[in-house]
Amino acid sequence: MADPLSLAVLSASIAGLLMRGAAVAVDPSWGSAASLPGEALNAWRSLKRLQQGRGGQENPLKASIKARLQKQVDAASERYKRTGATQSALAGAVTEMEVTLKELSGDDAAVLEAVRFPDNFETYLRRRTAGHRRNVDAAAEPFFDDLTRIVAEEFIYQAPGSQAFDIAARKQLLAGQERLDAGIARLLDQHTKTHESLDKIVDTINNTRNTLSQSQTTPKRIHFGSRPTVTTNFVSRAGQDQFFNAIITRAEPKTVLTGMRGTGKTQLAAAIATKCEKEDWPLVAWINAASRKEVVADLYELAIRISTDTPKNTPPDTAIRRCLDAMSSADTADRLFIFDNVENLDDLKGLIPHGDGIRVIITTTRHLDWDSLDWSPIEVGTFQRDQSIDLLCERTGDTNRDAADQIAEALGDLPVAVTQAAATARNERYALSEYLDRLNDLPLSTTIEKREGGSYPETVSTALWLACKTTTEIIKRKSPTQGRLAIQQLSALSLLAAPGVPIRWLEHNTDRESAKKALSALFNSSICQTSTDNRKALIHRLQGRAFRENHLTNEAEKDSALASTVWILENRSTHTPDNPSKEREEVCDLIEQLGAVASQDYSQPLFTKPTIATILARILQKALQFGMHQTALTLVNSVAKASDALGVDHPDILSSRNSLANAYLLEGQIEKAIALLEQNLKHSQTTPATTQHDIQAPRNQSMSTFRAADRIDKVVPPRQQTQKSHSHPLSPDHSEIVASRNNLAGAYREAGRLEKAITLYQQNLADTDYFLGPNHPHTLATRNNLAGAYQDAGRLHEAITLYEQNLKDRTLLLGPNHPETLATRNNLASALREAGRLDEAITLYEQTLEDRTRILGPNHPDTLASRNNLANAYQDAGRLHEAIKQYEQTLEDSTHISKSNHPATLTSRNNLASAYLETGRLDEAITLHKQNLKDSTRILGPNHPDTLASRHNLASAYWHAGRLDEAITLLEQTLKDFENLLGPNHPLTLTTQDNLASAYRAAGRAEEAEKLFETPPGSEDEQDGTEEDLDQEAGD
Repeated sequence: MADPLSLAVLSASIAGLLMRGAAVAVDPSWGSAASLPGEALNAWRSLKRLQQGRGGQENPLKASIKARLQKQVDAASERYKRTGATQSALAGAVTEMEVTLKELSGDDAAVLEAVRFPDNFETYLRRRTAGHRRNVDAAAEPFFDDLTRIVAEEFIYQAPGSQAFDIAARKQLLAGQERLDAGIARLLDQHTKTHESLDKIVDTINNTRNTLSQSQTTPKRIHFGSRPTVTTNFVSRAGQDQFFNAIITRAEPKTVLTGMRGTGKTQLAAAIATKCEKEDWPLVAWINAASRKEVVADLYELAIRISTDTPKNTPPDTAIRRCLDAMSSADTADRLFIFDNVENLDDLKGLIPHGDGIRVIITTTRHLDWDSLDWSPIEVGTFQRDQSIDLLCERTGDTNRDAADQIAEALGDLPVAVTQAAATARNERYALSEYLDRLNDLPLSTTIEKREGGSYPETVSTALWLACKTTTEIIKRKSPTQGRLAIQQLSALSLLAAPGVPIRWLEHNTDRESAKKALSALFNSSICQTSTDNRKALIHRLQGRAFRENHLTNEAEKDSALASTVWILENRSTHTPDNPSKEREEVCDLIEQLGAVASQDYSQPLFTKPTIATILARILQKALQFGMHQTALTLVNSVAKASDALGVDHPDILSSRNSLANAYLLEGQIEKAIALLEQNLKHSQTTPATTQHDIQAPRNQSMSTFRAADRIDKVVPPRQQTQKSHSHPLSPDHSEIVASRNNLAGAYREAGRLEKAITLYQQNLADTDYFLGPNHPHTLATRNNLAGAYQDAGRLHEAITLYEQNLKDRTLLLGPNHPETLATRNNLASALREAGRLDEAITLYEQTLEDRTRILGPNHPDTLASRNNLANAYQDAGRLHEAIKQYEQTLEDSTHISKSNHPATLTSRNNLASAYLETGRLDEAITLHKQNLKDSTRILGPNHPDTLASRHNLASAYWHAGRLDEAITLLEQTLKDFENLLGPNHPLTLTTQDNLASAYRAAGRAEEAEKLFETPPGSEDEQDGTEEDLDQEAGD
């Protein structure tokens, strides 16, 4: 047979049961018609008319059922094949289901009950299948359970009157014969009212088709987040109907599911998410909400996925705000957001989506006055006692309801505990009375406290621990290796991120086959489960806690668990996939895990392991290499935890802190970067160097619109000592100190604290010159950095002297065409230009552009930077026609190469606008500056220094155009933001202050101008309203 799991008979059995239901529904002798709503009764009548296919074709209902079943059953069978179930065993499970359905169809009373109460069909079916389940091969039992759920869901979906009944799908099915032949037409003639109803259905379907054909560009459905799968045999809960009605029918905008852990809040939320996905809602998003950082991380990822053109360097806050704003103003559409496991409602402040059609659900253990907070609360409690008893008896096949009642009483009817008790009894083949004895006899390490006071019954912890213990023992009996790996996997699941761990991590082992089998056994035991996207494995929080508090109380077991968990992280952090996108995914997953464990109290022992610090340092460097500086900053708390555990002066902590500082610099948060780098310098002066660092520039040159010269902020500690050995490893000449001092100086320079930067650079130059010699590459790099700081401070003579020396030395050592030689020539030209020696500067710029075009090509970023710099010099020299020609070429090439959303393009556009402004082409200048401000805000965020510079320059253009009020408004906003971001004494803050004062005076508002400086009345401290080209120079 081509398809061993042929569903033809099964589909026919379900269709037959539905047709039998239709016959019972419309037969007056049963009295059922009178008890059904008119709409449901008409739908059953319509269904009955589909009993025969037309023209020898397959019954359309059967075909519809088969198509829907095939995908789910195929997925389930593939999953269980991996756990060892054979094809014949799975086929046997399908046969038992077919037999059950045939028996059910012959039971008129059962059919009548199904027609009247279709939403309870799964319960009926499970009771009917209990006897047949015993005939199923043990390896296929979990598959049979899944099959029962799938069949029940399909019946409920097709049965009129159920909550899941999709009238639109039925309409489409009936209209699908549309070119509905004469047979259906005759049937419609016989029943006028039904005919009218079906006409409306056909119109609806046709309209839907027309709409679909006209909207081919509509974004595809987005199902976001790794959520738990809805467990097999999910038991309907009190309040479930109310909950589904609130979300689906009433479109309640904000609903909260409350209750203690283990009651099934997450499962209920997952059930509604699954239902919404099946009904093709455009957006269903699952957000892990245990902390604000997790919420921000998930919403940022969602924002990037929704708006695929969002630049990767867009700050998370900006991307999220833009996404939420877009949703709030979008057309009405059914969209669902679930924030799972909210610990603190304040974590959601400013992050809750709103808009027409948006429903937001949160799950939490918190008991607040939800009504007053504008949330609709639904309490999720424990099982009703009959539900607990039925579940225990049905899943074990034991009819001892008295023993089941005692177990339920002992477990407080807590769903997670009752479910695990049933699974343990079934897996160990205990009678319920035997399981009750085990439950009472097993010693308990601790009870589990509730979220807000009180404790669960002691036996809850016992039942959950017993489930882990018996499962691992069963696995170990089959294979000691798999048993050991299963314990390691449970350890990782209980210590790493509660929302789940990538399955590929848990399966990666030297004995990969055993690891996969061990994990499959854990899945089959119901101790852990997969996420709906099959990416992650997860364990219930109470289950994980029971494992930790019983298995990890032994110090040896605890150390072993920590070691195996750290090994998983270490293994993945050193793994380098051949595909860059996969490597990026790996880095994202590691950051997610390292960030999550920092906020989980029970995971803190991981940070006592030095390897964790090494992993943090490695992943932060990889994140920066991928341009993921915003994501890297989510590890600030993780680095702090490792620092507390291992010491602030641990070499990997110093490295991680340096990476975080670089990320802050890239975000424009200079003061935070300085704080970290000051810590590093302080601690590096008291710490022996154990590692060597390749310290890069704090900011990529093309990112900054403030850089006026090439700054190769790079000090690579010497790989060998060239002049003398370090007899005092803690001396200021130590390479660790040189590196830390260099990075801090670079941050000071960014912040405009130039005297501090110069002092540190001077110390570094003295040390590298003495220890390494004047011609060592690190000495040349340090001299370059000092020259740049001199240039920023206006000490141009000193800067030019150092640049000339560097150019001479690099030409001699590296040759005239080496990139660093060309960069030095660019820097010297920049300083000459600032000194007013324009002819010399232009000569050097022209030479550099020619050489770079020849060596690197016309479209290389460094070549574009050289053309930009030459245009700057032409502009200063009044050669505006030549300047504009170069700027226009640079902008065209930059847009073509780097796209319009690249910072280098922003710089090119800014400079062209500056030249237009100078030649009086005001409208063109304003248009370019407006575009720059819009793009800079979108790409870098509203508070980035470069965005503030763009706003300043637009204000200057307004001023020149005589639009003083608009200019003043922008300058006031920019001054306020510069003061908040950079401080009142930063050069950019002072420049903006001066220009605002000049604008006030030009507008006749002299008193406001004087207040800015607190100077005596009549002060003549004015300057022209010239545009502050905060970067016309493109560095290398």
